[in-house]
Amino acid sequence: MSLTFARAIASFGGDARGEVRLPRRKRISRMPSSPTIVFYQSSPRHLYGGQLDILRFFASYDPARLRPVVLAPMEGAFTERVRALGLPLQIMPLPAELAQTGGALLQGSVWDRIRQSALLTPWSLKLARWLRRIQADVVYANNRRAVLTLGPGAHLARKPLFWHIKQDRDHGRMDKLAMRLITSAACCSRDVQQAFQQRHPAYAGRLGYAPNGVPLDEFSGPGPDMRRALEIPPDAPVIGLAGSVTPRKGVDLFVEAALRLTRFHPRAHFILAGDAPTAHTDFRREILARAQPLIEAGRFHALGWLADMPAFYRTIDILVLPSRIEGFGLAVIEAAAAGVPAVRSASGGHTESTIDGETGFVVPVDDLDALTDRLARLLADDVLRKRMGEAARAYALAHFSLDRFVDALTEALLETTKIDEDRVG
Repeated sequence: MSLTFARAIASFGGDARGEVRLPRRKRISRMPSSPTIVFYQSSPRHLYGGQLDILRFFASYDPARLRPVVLAPMEGAFTERVRALGLPLQIMPLPAELAQTGGALLQGSVWDRIRQSALLTPWSLKLARWLRRIQADVVYANNRRAVLTLGPGAHLARKPLFWHIKQDRDHGRMDKLAMRLITSAACCSRDVQQAFQQRHPAYAGRLGYAPNGVPLDEFSGPGPDMRRALEIPPDAPVIGLAGSVTPRKGVDLFVEAALRLTRFHPRAHFILAGDAPTAHTDFRREILARAQPLIEAGRFHALGWLADMPAFYRTIDILVLPSRIEGFGLAVIEAAAAGVPAVRSASGGHTESTIDGETGFVVPVDDLDALTDRLARLLADDVLRKRMGEAARAYALAHFSLDRFVDALTEALLETTKIDEDRVG
């Protein structure tokens, strides 16, 4: 690892503008071809929104414009999908301690950072050699952990580092270092872009925008629902949440709202579609214990991870997304394509995904009273629910096609290959 980069890790050092300067890399002569983009996925065991949107990109990209190569630290459901798509895949395991912390580097004391950097060095050297061997043009990082994990190797190989930013959470000094390491970034929503530009004005020029999109036909078309399998009456109203079972997604707020709503809407049912990462198994146990009275009454259905999400959206009448931290909220658009209005929190992406009072409702973050009130209004008013669902479908179909997302992300990656290479970092 270079002395310049080691100092950046230990002390966030750099020049007067906060830049980590590296020599201009020399180009390797080769025949003209599509640029090779290395897509790193730090959490390949799961298939949540972040993994699914990039898998959709892989299924729809233009091979005349770029060539994806996928890199992951371990096997999992994500890598199985990558292999099924026939894409090149490289598994490069992280050191055990860094893998256990999820690659969340540079936390704790200065000594902790030095020790973790030392653990990462052999992996970074291996990564740099591999990146040079395959003649990678850009390295894609799926989150800030990936930026910090890939940073040393990408810099040693003199490869541009691209960050696809999908959350609005402020990680302070970790974000500050990440901003120094990247060559460019694309935010998944205008809310996230604005938040990062305000927090990091010196790097505002690096922060682009790649709007989200989904395969609209997959969710808007007819098909079977899940009511018979779950023994839900055809005319019973159903509220559903789709997402990881974590505090970040506000699943506890969903359960509390369900307990309140059943007092006045005894026919309502509630569906939770999603599973808990290993770090949140206790949280899942706690919220299901809280929902136990509804579970025993056959009114609350905790289904775990679902493969058939279109059937989920055909089953529900209202989507709820009470996230405390969010980047966009793809579930809102998927539900909208199916004609289902959403009640969501004012976390990242809300200004794009939901027109408050027209395609659904937006409530303050962590406001259980407001969340319950808006859900109750939709439960009590069939006409309002239908009108908002129709407006949500029209809005989704007009603004959130998968092609739009694929084109925007492709353009952002191709632009990164053109950035002056002595500004890598």
